[in-house]
Amino acid sequence: MRDDGSGVVTVTAVLDPEAVKSAEAEGGKLEDRVRVGDLAHSGWTVAPWARAKDGSATLTLTKPFASPEQATAILQAISGPAGPLHDMKVSRSKGLLSTDSSVSGSIDLAKVGTGITADQPLVQSLTANGVDVAALDKTLVAGARDAVSVKVVAELPGGTTVVTGKAGKVTPVDASSSVRDSAKAGLLVLAVVLIGAAIAVLLWPSRRRAHAPARRRPVSGSGPRSEDAPPTRRGTPPES
Repeated sequence: MRDDGSGVVTVTAVLDPEAVKSAEAEGGKLEDRVRVGDLAHSGWTVAPWARAKDGSATLTLTKPFASPEQATAILQAISGPAGPLHDMKVSRSKGLLSTDSSVSGSIDLAKVGTGITADQPLVQSLTANGVDVAALDKTLVAGARDAVSVKVVAELPGGTTVVTGKAGKVTPVDASSSVRDSAKAGLLVLAVVLIGAAIAVLLWPSRRRAHAPARRRPVSGSGPRSEDAPPTRRGTPPES
């Protein structure tokens, strides 16, 4: 996931040398035996099989998303009801000073399924060629329980979390990160400084008046006589 909430979902399928030999039995080719044509119609980019010197092969699929909600839908479509990824959810929330991102769910390897019986076109094709679909599914499930491994890598802004599923168990996926928004933090500090300066300016005139020296009031005729006023005779009105 990028900082704006968009990103890409990548699925990497790795077949060990034995699996490659089984797929290419009786002269077949891996590229023909593994159907990926329908993935391109669903928005996936399918890279060619990459073969290693030890006989293993890797298939990489990528699909972009524009929002965490789209990423959640992609993850759920990858696994389906019979797959190992359960309740996968991608979320992103923006706070006042930071953005939080997370990926949650679980890797369920306690009940590994093939999904063959749910693929009706495949069932019809196998049945037409005399294949016992139920027996095939049972055999594949028995082998998959020990041979299949699943790893979830969540690359979020601010950190990467790797969760590896455990055979025969349910492993929780809980990846999260928080990125501080430095620009917002700087603007908030600036706003506080400006507000403080504005308050100081508003209060400054009243502070000056509060500390200004008091002026001497003129002496009234009935009050004490000022030292500077000339003496007056009894009975004679003071000069104006």
